[in-house]
Amino acid sequence: MLGALLPRLLPLSASKHGSNVAEVVLSLASPDQLDAAAEPIFGGGDEAPAALRRLLQHQFGNYVLQTLLRRLADGPRRAAALAKVREATTATNFGRSILSRLGEAEAA
Repeated sequence: MLGALLPRLLPLSASKHGSNVAEVVLSLASPDQLDAAAEPIFGGGDEAPAALRRLLQHQFGNYVLQTLLRRLADGPRRAAALAKVREATTATNFGRSILSRLGEAEAA
């Protein structure tokens, strides 16, 4: 079930109930699955910055992003992801709120 839902994380994040499903899926995912889920959002692909912006600006997607960031293991991958969130944070998106909830506000 996880294998079928993880690739659909971004579309699931776009609705209230879908975002709840996405958060549960992330909470059950293995570290390897979490890395795979993070790649389209924080990776080096052409669409990653737009995916991150979508989650940062969305009223439900930002919760999915918070869950993903909480579940990423401490280390270079998580640090790089948080740096990308800091870079993409604006006065009009949920970036500051996400960083604050993760205890990263002072670094923003």
